[in-house]
Amino acid sequence: MHYTPITLEVAFLVREERLGRRSLAQRAGLSEMTVRLELERLQNKGLIATDRRGVTLSALGGERFSPLLTHIKQVAEPSLHSLTQDTVIQAALLSCPTARPPWWYRDLVIREGGSALILIRYRPEGWCFSHNEEKVSDQNSHDERVIEDAFPLRREGDLLLIVSAPERESAGLGLWRVITEILSETP
Repeated sequence: MHYTPITLEVAFLVREERLGRRSLAQRAGLSEMTVRLELERLQNKGLIATDRRGVTLSALGGERFSPLLTHIKQVAEPSLHSLTQDTVIQAALLSCPTARPPWWYRDLVIREGGSALILIRYRPEGWCFSHNEEKVSDQNSHDERVIEDAFPLRREGDLLLIVSAPERESAGLGLWRVITEILSETP
């Protein structure tokens, strides 16, 4: 089944924590109207459960989203210095391979209003840029320490997506567009 980036982000956010619509919109960096429409769509398909306390995945939603969400280890907004190319940074740690070259995913970020995408992979020698295998610490030791602190659940082979954008909404849309594409390629 194919999911939109907004659908996948909403599922990720409500999989373990019941959230109200306003809190969900704030965490996702989306308008309440966008979140409300997405929640209506998911509820009509039986993928979420709602009550006065908020929204969570239904049993069917958990079953449908679990194979994808298990690959998303963590999403954060790290305070990077030299690896940033714009005002807002959002990053996600994934436990799956990529099927396409980094520039292909970067183009997805640009189409969503983002400025840049950096892909780095965790190797035995530390974090390495996916396009040339250069160690991040060779050029960006401060940012590597920030990444180490922000993403403690890393394991060898994990992929870190770092999206830069002028505002939070386009950073989130770009990040989740790439996550959705990578997960759609995962067997």
